[in-house]
Order: sequence, then structure tokens, then C-alpha cells
Amino acid sequence: MRIGIVVGFVVAVAVSAGAAAAGQAPSDTYQVVDGWPALPGDAFFGERSGWPDQAARDRAAARRRGGRAPTRPQRPPLYGQGVSGIAIDEADRIYVFNRGPQTVMVFDRDGRFIRSGGEQDMQGVPVTGGWLHSGEVDWEGNVWVVERLNHRILKFNPSLDRALMQLGTTGEPGSDATHLNSPSGILFTRSGNIVVTDGYGNNRVVLFAPDGTFIKQIGRGAGGPEDKGNGRGEWDLPHQGAVDADDNLYLIDRENRRVQVFDNQLNYVREFANEGWNPWDIAISRLGDDGVAFVADHAGERVHKIALADGRILATWGGPGRGPGQFDWVHGMAVDTLGAVYAADTYGQRVQKFVPVGSP
Repeated sequence: MRIGIVVGFVVAVAVSAGAAAAGQAPSDTYQVVDGWPALPGDAFFGERSGWPDQAARDRAAARRRGGRAPTRPQRPPLYGQGVSGIAIDEADRIYVFNRGPQTVMVFDRDGRFIRSGGEQDMQGVPVTGGWLHSGEVDWEGNVWVVERLNHRILKFNPSLDRALMQLGTTGEPGSDATHLNSPSGILFTRSGNIVVTDGYGNNRVVLFAPDGTFIKQIGRGAGGPEDKGNGRGEWDLPHQGAVDADDNLYLIDRENRRVQVFDNQLNYVREFANEGWNPWDIAISRLGDDGVAFVADHAGERVHKIALADGRILATWGGPGRGPGQFDWVHGMAVDTLGAVYAADTYGQRVQKFVPVGSP
């Protein structure tokens, strides 16, 4: 793979002593890796058709604005195709959760295709009809697929050829111990429990035991569709999350534009936010001990490197568009053991890999 253009810049706080203490590299400028990943044969991300190309979308948006060009890519006329999320396992294999013929596609760190799968539930029914929202790999290597419109989350074995377990009831929304309502994300505590952000229909975060038994939930009231709130442990669309080495949970509260931090029993610890951002995903390395995270910011179609201690932005790159280092609805984040960052944009229908400037 070739290293492409430099797409980042170092923000003012990036050279501070505090940033260095947070585990920051000497340079927090990132560059895109050209040609990552290499799709096999005629495979593709998302759907081959479904909305006009970017130029046609921009022209249509300009007409709606009285001839003024849009400041960022506009929402396409059909909603749902593209790459919905990404995850990474302990061997730095990248899992792409896809709204297309291949449900989950797996690549190595160099972008070589390994396998695909996760295409049928335990009854043999295709999962692609459930409109994937995201997914994750647990500490044992099992792969979990969040089917938003089917109101369920499926657990697959590491080879992706067999569904093992399900959270939620297929096709039935709800806010009790056995139902979900358009769930948005899943993550796993190091102590073994399952955390679900039940965010598009409900406004709650749910803690399950490893076998799927309901333990507790946090939210305002019952955490149902009308239970939005902005207090501690309250939500306006809990979206996705990540876990650090100390088993702290960093959960995106999307429409409140903040990150809430909890311990592994969902007890509130603290929160942080940055002016003007709209975080959609957060990625912490699987080791989780370097004190930093990477955030997908929909407000500016950007990626931020942040300090986990206080949310300070250490570096930023990106912008709206479909060129190298740009994003069209940046929605998924992952970071590998070598510090490379992977970002998926839904309508851009791609995953891009970024490495610090000077990396081999």
C-alpha cells in the first residue's frame, strides 16, 4: 500500500506537556494509505446503486439553495446503503459491517481480504434485511451484528459461519428485558458483560450478562422512546461506545453531543464535550492503556484524536467530501495496535486507513 497525502494538522494543544502525558505521539498529523483495502473480485461496499453520484447530489442541493453550493454533502434521497460500521480484533483484523450483499467483510492490517460471513441468523433467515447499524468483536473473537430495523443483535462465531445467540426479539420493538427498539451499538466490558446502546427507538443503555441475561439499564424513566434527557445517565440517542484498560465505558450520547463515562457496572463517573462537535463513534485500542481515543465527528465530517482524561482534542483531520481523507457521513472508527486509524463513512461507501506521518 502507498502512503497518500497528509490529511491532518496538529492543533495548538497537541504540543502541550499534558498532551504528551496522555500518550500522544510526537507528531499527530495523519496521512491516508492509498488503496486500502483491496476488495476481492467483484465485491463492493454497500449497494452499487441507490442514489445519484456526488456531483448530481451537489447540483440538486445547489438548486434547492437558490444556486449556492452546499457546504457539506447532503443526505442522499435513499437512506441506508453503505458501510455501517467497523471493528477490530486482537490480531488487528478489521471487520467491515456492510449494508450490501456481504454482511461482514474481514481484512488484515495490510488490507488483504480474509473472509466474509454473518449472513444468516439461527433460523437461516438473511440478516441483511435488518439494516445493519454497527457491530463489534468481543474478547473471545466472536462477532456481533447490530440489526437496527429487526430490533435485535446477533452473535456469530469467529469464523462467521454460525449464529450463536441473539439479544432482543426479532421484529418486535420494546423496552423490557427481552426486547430492544432499534438498537445502535454494542460493546463488552473486560469483566465479561455485554453493554447495548439501545438508542434509535429507546433512550437507554442496557447491561447484560455474558449469556444474555438482563442485569440493569440506565436512562431517564423507563428509557423508552419519549424518555430523552440530558442529566447524568440520561440520553438523547445513545449511539456507540468503547472501553479502556480500566474497564471504563465511554458512551456516545449523540444528540446531547457529549461522551458519558461509566464504570463496568454502569455507574456514572463523568462526562465531556467539545464545542461544535457531534460525535457518532469512539474507538479505543483493544489494549486501551494509551490514554487516547478517536472520535467520528459528523458535525464537520472529521476525525478527532482526544485525551480520555478530559476529552481535549489533540489532533483533527478530514472534511466533507469523497476525496482522500474526506468523509461522507463518517460513522465508524477503529484503531490498531500500531496506531493506525480506520474510519468508515456510510454514504462514501468506503473505509479509509490513516497512519501517523513518518510511519513506515
